[in-house]
Amino acid sequence: MKLKKSLENTFSKALDIIKSSPLREFDAYASQREAVIKLTLGEPDFDTADVIKKAIQTSLDNNRTHYSLNAGVLELRQAVAEMMKEKYNVDYTADEVIITVGASAAIEHTISALTNPGDTVLVTTPYFTFYDGCSYLNNCNVGYIDTLETGFKLTPELFEENYKKYENVKAIVLNYPNNPSGVSYTKEELLELANTFRKYDIFIISDEIYADISYNYKHTSLTEIIPEQTILITGLSKSHAMTGWRVGFIVAPQKAIQKIVVYHLFTVSGIPTFIQDAAVVALKDKESKEYTEKMIKTYTERQKYLVPELEKLGFKISGIDGAFYVFARIPKKYRTMKTMEFCKFLVKEARVGLIPGTAFGESYDEYVRISYATSIENLKEAVKRISQVL
Repeated sequence: MKLKKSLENTFSKALDIIKSSPLREFDAYASQREAVIKLTLGEPDFDTADVIKKAIQTSLDNNRTHYSLNAGVLELRQAVAEMMKEKYNVDYTADEVIITVGASAAIEHTISALTNPGDTVLVTTPYFTFYDGCSYLNNCNVGYIDTLETGFKLTPELFEENYKKYENVKAIVLNYPNNPSGVSYTKEELLELANTFRKYDIFIISDEIYADISYNYKHTSLTEIIPEQTILITGLSKSHAMTGWRVGFIVAPQKAIQKIVVYHLFTVSGIPTFIQDAAVVALKDKESKEYTEKMIKTYTERQKYLVPELEKLGFKISGIDGAFYVFARIPKKYRTMKTMEFCKFLVKEARVGLIPGTAFGESYDEYVRISYATSIENLKEAVKRISQVL
């Protein structure tokens, strides 16, 4: 079917800037070859806990198949508020929570509600490409803050330096534990950042989707420190192995929530009621919480195996505080290849798929992201294959 010729160049100009996801593109490239071990996507290899699956069946049996409230089922929003109190000792009400179609929709709704055309959204790199894509779709400018020289962490000095470079800065996006680096922030580091953020009329979009998968110290949420400027993005995809269920949360002061929920209404309206019922069980059931703890223990074991093995092969790796990725600088003798060529080399010669570092920012042409959200058997075989070709 052909489109009318005169309509071919009339689409949103933002789509000329945005490219398809480089993560998905390279995963598709690796998938074209047979028997490739893919350490590419951030997809937990665990199944959803049985108690959660049973809950959705119970909900269906009770005919919970009708519209929910736009912001989400009240019981789930209350459960999220209770979770915030339990984890971070912060007081939010159900009216300060929106249930979204995964954290991805939460990011889109938030940026759409906060910004006007011409505003600038600051994004710390390395970063998940959804942040700038949503910003461009809203006709915003994006200011990238490169953290390559600061151990993949934003510092107050780095923030202020970049804030002054751009006009009409409306928001900054922070993601921690970070995808792809696994780096997070101590409470002391967040306190220093918060003291700097308070000087400016700026929203902090804090993507803490990996908060539960923390290794070296207890996760501190920015909602504990600077709630008056923070829009929290989180959900169940990573912590509860529920990626396909698409359950995300926005938590923020009520005046912000009242604006963001309008975008939610006019885009997705709401997620299925029966999924929300199961999400309540995911948050509150003891068996579900124990299952999450088991996953975190397993990720820890995999990381402890994988990092030393990669270092033996010449990869340079910074400390990992959370999530389930290794962001490694490629061995010195291969750095002239750059990341894309190196990753294609490993797919062809070792039958192992990694993600090129430039998928997370232009500065990371000597880095690769390696997901250990897969079995220890796969990791051992991948290390074996890589060692045979390096």
